[in-house]
Amino acid sequence: MSKRILVSVALLALLSVGTTIDVRAEMAASDVEEALTCQCGCGLTVHSCNHLECSFAVPTRKNIAESLARGETGEQIIDRYKLKYGEKVLSSPLPRGFNLLAWVAPYAGIFIIGTLMLLRFRRRSRQRTLEPPDETDGLQSSSPSSPELDRWRTQLQEEIEELKR
Repeated sequence: MSKRILVSVALLALLSVGTTIDVRAEMAASDVEEALTCQCGCGLTVHSCNHLECSFAVPTRKNIAESLARGETGEQIIDRYKLKYGEKVLSSPLPRGFNLLAWVAPYAGIFIIGTLMLLRFRRRSRQRTLEPPDETDGLQSSSPSSPELDRWRTQLQEEIEELKR
């Protein structure tokens, strides 16, 4: 009886190893398909191209599966397509040369704009704390007085008094 259980467990383990290998191959195939852009003009990856009889995605999926079954790695398959179609077949640009700008520019822009906003907010908050509160009745200013300014203030004060009467 224990031999039957042992054999059953061994068979079950062998079957699970076989399915694990298939799942890993399937994941690798989908990763390779996601790394390649479909060339039919849809702008999607080979994995997500939704044309039923796509002239590029369908044969490419089949070729990727066959290549993985032969033992090729995902990198080798991607390199083969890159040699045949150029870098345009890649779904994301390689991080080198001018393409590095596509990887760095969004983060640099966010950093620069964030820094400028932070500096502006700090400057505004410092200005608010440095300015004394205006407790006057609106007729006097915190600016230095001059004889002409004093003359205008007195004239304004006289006109306000006339309006109150």
